[in-house]
Amino acid sequence: MSGDQLDLGGSFDPGPSPGPEKSARGSTSGKQTPVSGLTSGTNIQSVYLLSAKDARTTKAGKPYYRLRLSDRTGTVDCMVWEAGLLDEAIKTGDLVSVAARVSEYQGRCQLEAAKIVLAPPGTADPHDFLPSTYRDVDELKGFLRFHIESVHDPDYGALLETIFGDAEFFEVFATAPAAKLNHHAYLGGLLEHTVAVTEMCDFVGQQYGRINRDLLLTASLLHDVGKTQELAFDKAIDFTDSGRFLGHVIQGVIFIADKAAGLPQFPEPKLQQLLHCVVSHHGELEWGSPKRPKTIEALIIHHVDNLDAKVKGFLEIVEGSREAPWTDLRNLFRRPLHVPRATHQEDDYLPPVEDDPDGTLS
Repeated sequence: MSGDQLDLGGSFDPGPSPGPEKSARGSTSGKQTPVSGLTSGTNIQSVYLLSAKDARTTKAGKPYYRLRLSDRTGTVDCMVWEAGLLDEAIKTGDLVSVAARVSEYQGRCQLEAAKIVLAPPGTADPHDFLPSTYRDVDELKGFLRFHIESVHDPDYGALLETIFGDAEFFEVFATAPAAKLNHHAYLGGLLEHTVAVTEMCDFVGQQYGRINRDLLLTASLLHDVGKTQELAFDKAIDFTDSGRFLGHVIQGVIFIADKAAGLPQFPEPKLQQLLHCVVSHHGELEWGSPKRPKTIEALIIHHVDNLDAKVKGFLEIVEGSREAPWTDLRNLFRRPLHVPRATHQEDDYLPPVEDDPDGTLS
């Protein structure tokens, strides 16, 4: 038997879900088993969200499916070696009931399905199975609001208040993922990424002269605003039709320009500088950027955005490989990555409590 394993991982909140209960034979009871609770060598029967479905063929010409199953604790590959086990009518975004054996492939758990069917109607809300940020969303909202209020330019400030002062839009922005794959691909990811990019841009802007801080912060706050239109995230994280046609860079430029047009006499030079930062934040034409950065603010945003995406992507990849010193090369970077292991992550390390400086109390 052979198959591929997607390089998956993420910083997701496992929540209160209990771990699996194992019998003497190594099987798992009928309780829902979260992805984070999967253990190699056990059998499970649980409901998951089908977030990807890929029909493939082995070297011998035999058809099979590679699925990606998700819940709020993470994502796992599921191999369906007998194509007849999966009804072709089952599609991405459906909740499926899976009976499977948990195995291990290249240091990660994967499922080998024995049976997979649609979950009964009303079993659960598919939205509740999407991975979510582990960060406190209210805290992230507070950080975002702090940065908005720190913009002193009256025109940029008014634009930010018009956009984020819309309670309905703000809720969508705070819920949206930042990507379908690779980094911040979970609910709240857009908010988390935007706060990180804005905070780093603010820091970088303080290190150099001749930088328009208000422009830099406004652009960092809005650089990915088009993601709210590019991605759908009600049942599964996927591209909308408009997202596929235009992409979030163009969608963001249109969105910002429309909002600025609704303000009285928004200065055209300020708008052009802002839109340039947004339209060029991917940096290079081959990376989907219609324009390359031509201002210092646009250059900073491009590199900070890329830094946060790459660092977060790295951490999400290695998150699923804690027991191995290296990942495989099937990942965003297309090379094996060394798994960092800080001292506080060592199993036998426990820092002394405040009232026990010698560390002698249990």
